[in-house]
Amino acid sequence: MLAGAVLGGLCFAPVFGVTALLLPVLVVGAAVYAVTELCRLRAGVAAWRPLLVVLVGLLAVVETVLRGTTAFGVPTAESLRALGRGLTAWRSTLESTWPARPEPDLIVFVPLLVLLACLLAVELLDRAPPLVAVLPGLLVAGVGQLYIALDGAAAVLVAFGYGLVLAAVLAPDTQRRASRSFAPLVAAVVLTAVAVVGSAVLTAFDPAGRTPYTLQQLQSAAAPVTRQTNPLDELASRLTPNNAGTVVFRYQSPAPVTRWRQVALDQFDGSNWSTDHPVLRLGSDLEPGPDVRVGVTTQQAVVEPKNLSGPWLPGQALPSSVRGAVDPQVEPVGGTLVTREMPERYELTWSKPTVDANLLVQAGVDPQPQLGELGAIPNEVAALATEALADRRATFATALALESFLRKRYSLATTEPLPTGHGWPQLRRFLLDNEPGTSEQFAAAYVVLARANGIPARLVVGFRAPAEPDADGWYTVRNGNAFAWPEVAVDGVGWWPLDPAGQATAGTKATAGTEAEVTDQARAAVPPVNEIEDPEVAPPAAGEDKSSWDGLDVPVLGIFLVSAGLLVLWLAGVPLLKSLRAVRRRRRPGDAAVVGAWAEVRDRLRDHGVPVSPGMTVRDLAVAAADVTDARANAGLAVVASSVDRALWSGGAVGPEISKQAWAGVREVRRGLRSRPWLDRLQAALEPRSLF
Repeated sequence: MLAGAVLGGLCFAPVFGVTALLLPVLVVGAAVYAVTELCRLRAGVAAWRPLLVVLVGLLAVVETVLRGTTAFGVPTAESLRALGRGLTAWRSTLESTWPARPEPDLIVFVPLLVLLACLLAVELLDRAPPLVAVLPGLLVAGVGQLYIALDGAAAVLVAFGYGLVLAAVLAPDTQRRASRSFAPLVAAVVLTAVAVVGSAVLTAFDPAGRTPYTLQQLQSAAAPVTRQTNPLDELASRLTPNNAGTVVFRYQSPAPVTRWRQVALDQFDGSNWSTDHPVLRLGSDLEPGPDVRVGVTTQQAVVEPKNLSGPWLPGQALPSSVRGAVDPQVEPVGGTLVTREMPERYELTWSKPTVDANLLVQAGVDPQPQLGELGAIPNEVAALATEALADRRATFATALALESFLRKRYSLATTEPLPTGHGWPQLRRFLLDNEPGTSEQFAAAYVVLARANGIPARLVVGFRAPAEPDADGWYTVRNGNAFAWPEVAVDGVGWWPLDPAGQATAGTKATAGTEAEVTDQARAAVPPVNEIEDPEVAPPAAGEDKSSWDGLDVPVLGIFLVSAGLLVLWLAGVPLLKSLRAVRRRRRPGDAAVVGAWAEVRDRLRDHGVPVSPGMTVRDLAVAAADVTDARANAGLAVVASSVDRALWSGGAVGPEISKQAWAGVREVRRGLRSRPWLDRLQAALEPRSLF
């Protein structure tokens, strides 16, 4: 039981890491085991067992997780307060990206859960069947799955571990092996095989192509920062002559950087652009999401904010970590970074997809992007979108064609006052009246036209990187570098930036090794929109769902099907064979039918754990089954015994009435056994030993 609870706690390993969980979870399990064994040896303290389990278990949590709150290892008032905060740590963990930082205030709820499961398992073991006592550990594992669902080898190992726990709980007592049923052990072995192989199969494919459910989808950090003005609303004021020269931040990076982002916006109500994706506390390291399936390289930069009002931190599309900021938070879908207070300096680490131009040109768009609502598009703008791409299917090539359409058809505003705004009135003037626009209108117009053509796009606000560093090797970013751009969700690559306004590199050649250079090469390879060929989509063969079984190893599938077949054969086949055997025995001629009734009663009682020896008579069996049978079953046994005496020892012919009498006794035995607990009756029905 305790091993099952400990295993359930280790199911939180994807959230905090195995190293952080192993010691506290194991120590809690060992502490509960020691207390339980002590209470078994000392009968006088047995009544205090639940309280002792809780006290010793909490002490184990304090010493392994909350050691910093103790005074020379002795718990203090702060230790008690930390334990109290642990009751809400489950929610704080949901407000973080995973793997979360293994901080005591977060991780403490896992050993507390294990302690509760151990306590319930120990107490249930004395009050309920063993299988019921396994449930607390399984519930802890289930909670872990709601945080992050295990997959691959981890899922197989956990399934195998619980199979071993089940087998150990239900295995026959070695001291009473002859009288105990082997059905639970057979069940444990078969279920373990199905669970292990089934977990391997289920992690090999996803028929619906869906992201596994997680409680984190319902939770967002109660951001300790006050939401400031949308950076998109500040864009125009940054570009005014009075503000353009103001230094915003400086950075230093060993690798070239094209642009810095502040916020990604994917929701439009006709007036304002926004986003409603959850903001989470940044955990240990944030890995690229499942939408990025190409290789990535790690890049770093040191950033010194100068005149940033916050809370937006300059960042990159796939941030991994932020060092030096107080309680950094991230909106993982958009890569937006925010912080409680602007640091003097921080170190940013991020992932950069490794792709080439040929891959981009041939790529499709993400079929399931995470995007907010766009709302109704005016008819004349929708008609313009159709004109721009000539009804071509959404691909990255058509996304580049749409960028080219905007660059060629519309002009960039260069004179004061610069146009401002990004709602439908401003976009109508820009798209339909051909008024010049800034990157603000170019980016907003691109996203609207792209979404109208089925291209998943969003609007990003940030800064372009200066072309040259200062004398000290640092790059200085000013308000005049602020601009907006669209990003397109590319299948397998993630979000990729475009530049319909042509401002990302400020008219200079794109730096080698940057996404701007790769995009320039892809632009050169894309033909005019009317020459772009729609990709062929081959439908799956009749009766075959390719998406469900791609990548599934045939031997694994065969093992799974065989295991599942054995399970079904056991659950349905054993009761069926017993019924057919009873019918065959009853239809025997003469005294053979009476002997068949005796055999039927013998085997029924064997299934219920009654020991049967070869020389046993019906009356001997009745004595051996006294703990199993009730008065009705005993009466039935007496009828069978009388019938057997008359059939075998009277010396006379056996008529049909003797056979009917014997089988009437069998029916009474069966009805008497129905008074036994349902779990015992189920176990007897599935017991295969009496078939041999």
